[in-house]
Amino acid sequence: MTRAEQKTYSIKKGHPFPMGLTLEADGINVSVQVPETEEAWLLIYGKRMSGGRKQIAQIPFPKESRIGKILCMKVEGLPEEFAYNFKIGETVQVDAYARYLPDRERFGAPWKESCALCYQDSFDWEGDRPVQLPMEDTILYRLHVRGFTKHLSSKVQARGTFAGIKEKIPYLKELGITMIELLPAYEFDDIPRPLPENVPKEQDNRLNYWGYTDAFYFAPKASYSQSGQAYIEFKELVKELHKNGIEICMEFYFVPGTRKDFIIECLRHWKLEYHIDGFHINSDVAPMQMIAEDLLLASTKLFGAWWGETEGCQKERKHLAEFHDGFMVDARRFLKGDEGQLQALSYRMTANPSGCGIVNYIANHDSLTLHDCVTYEKKRNEKNGENNRDGSAYNYSWNCGEEGESHRKKVLERRDRQVRNALSMVLLSQGVPMLLAGDEFGRSKGGNNNAWCQDNDTSWINWNLNQRKNAQLAFTKALIAFRKSHRIFHMPGQLKSMDYGKNGYPDVSCHGTRAWYPDFEAYNRHIGIMLCGEYTKYVQEKGEDFYYIAFNSHWEEHALALPNLPKGKQWYEIMSTDKVGEEFLQEAKLLENQKEFLAVPRSCTILVGR
Repeated sequence: MTRAEQKTYSIKKGHPFPMGLTLEADGINVSVQVPETEEAWLLIYGKRMSGGRKQIAQIPFPKESRIGKILCMKVEGLPEEFAYNFKIGETVQVDAYARYLPDRERFGAPWKESCALCYQDSFDWEGDRPVQLPMEDTILYRLHVRGFTKHLSSKVQARGTFAGIKEKIPYLKELGITMIELLPAYEFDDIPRPLPENVPKEQDNRLNYWGYTDAFYFAPKASYSQSGQAYIEFKELVKELHKNGIEICMEFYFVPGTRKDFIIECLRHWKLEYHIDGFHINSDVAPMQMIAEDLLLASTKLFGAWWGETEGCQKERKHLAEFHDGFMVDARRFLKGDEGQLQALSYRMTANPSGCGIVNYIANHDSLTLHDCVTYEKKRNEKNGENNRDGSAYNYSWNCGEEGESHRKKVLERRDRQVRNALSMVLLSQGVPMLLAGDEFGRSKGGNNNAWCQDNDTSWINWNLNQRKNAQLAFTKALIAFRKSHRIFHMPGQLKSMDYGKNGYPDVSCHGTRAWYPDFEAYNRHIGIMLCGEYTKYVQEKGEDFYYIAFNSHWEEHALALPNLPKGKQWYEIMSTDKVGEEFLQEAKLLENQKEFLAVPRSCTILVGR
């Protein structure tokens, strides 16, 4: 250290946790992991210039600052905001705990020289409090920060940013969404893995659009900011979402080998610093049991492919949920009319474990969109540059009679009905429903089921709505509102298929051509699922009506038996995906035949008994 630096900075004993740089009343605590055989320095940089940032100071860690593999010190005399790095041995490294990485405001720009930013945060949360909506009341909406509003048709000022999502909050609220989930929104490398050897490098113009790679997990992504201060813009988004009763979940992909304590520290950081309401974590790397039992995350919604044993978790609040493709695969197979799917469908529609919830969806970022699921039977991934070899070969999709986009009226009508059937399965199931952003109005990726490198119109949501898309959007809104207004479709725990309430009816039951006897034979594709609304009186002030969901994925009509209702009640039809226009949620229509219901081909119908 030079004499000038000795006069400027005062070094005192620091503490090892939290790691990274922490602003405190008597200076800045600095803590970094360093091999026992190496020395380390804190490098300080000046303001950004056209040629980059110039190093203006190099502050060594005192030898006595070591505790195990951690060096820590407290520095006085540093400015309130400055850029920095660590020098460990002969290598300059960016802080793995960096709260923000400046100089990366342009998405897709190569990472040349890089550094972290230490800043004074005086953000006013204005008394922000978590929404803490129960798991069973959650309507999840999964989106990519950039792709959600980057298209010109989004009509927002801050396209492709956190602020752009904030501009869309009125839309999300009108749709009925209660929680959004962001694909990786922390600082990851936009430059992807190389193309296969047989592809010329000059053709490799792909970007790492999704972000499933190693990253700086503590820092919001700078290129997702309009203001150049993503750490402020992200908080503004969270605060505004909370004001509108909407929660926010972040997905984290931790690469193999990531330390377990690092993962826990990361989630705690985002919870405390950014008021995040939920986390979606990759179960193959993260310490799921430790996360499930963490006291700080006890009121936070946690999603993972599996959770294992959860006996040690708190019981006051269901905050864990499984997030995997189980529902999607079974629902798509039933939707397209595969044999032997009735038992799987009845299970998926009613699964809602009391200790650990489950997320139900029919499209995800790494699959065909809902529109493409009824439009393509073969993936169309040629633009990815891997000769269509990438992406899942199993889409369980049906093109409704013509591959790709069509102008044939019959094909379009069939597709529209199939989309309504799919949305009905998701939104009438007991688990947490999840919509992929844009599926509510027919978003397409041109049949690409693995658009990980497509930072263009393939991945960006086109908000231009024609008559058909508007009708689909209206249907989705109505169905979400219907679900919310009827507790029997989103109970807190697992329905038991038993008459434990002495109501004369079980809480849920399945029916075929005979009442109370579901026809689970492989060749059958129709089933009735009845919910007894009386059981809602155990979780709210009063009970509800009976509901009967008639599913028929066959190309022929089938009769389904209707159970006898209590005296004075009759069956009415209130919704059918067979109807078009504004008729799908209609005035209750009394059924002439109270003994059976004729389900039209490829349809879902809701009957109410009252």
